[in-house]
Amino acid sequence: MSMPEPAAAVVPGSATSMTGLPGVRTPTRPAPRALRPVSFSPTVVLAKAEAFDACQALADAGGRLVRFGCTDEAAALAGLFELLERRLTDRG
Repeated sequence: MSMPEPAAAVVPGSATSMTGLPGVRTPTRPAPRALRPVSFSPTVVLAKAEAFDACQALADAGGRLVRFGCTDEAAALAGLFELLERRLTDRG
């Protein structure tokens, strides 16, 4: 007596190699939206608490990335942290 093969699981919305099988729906993709130009303000004003929260979030995320071995990503966050810190302490 042979053991039956396990049934394949299909996760809705995932792309699988089973898309050609009957009864399996293929994921639909939304139509691409037209891109509009974006205009940014020349300055950003943050409350002191918001600036410190941003610095804390960057430091926390950088530390976690280092622990997971993502040193390049952690270095990018460290650079952003240093930029923000420099701008916060610049009196000129």
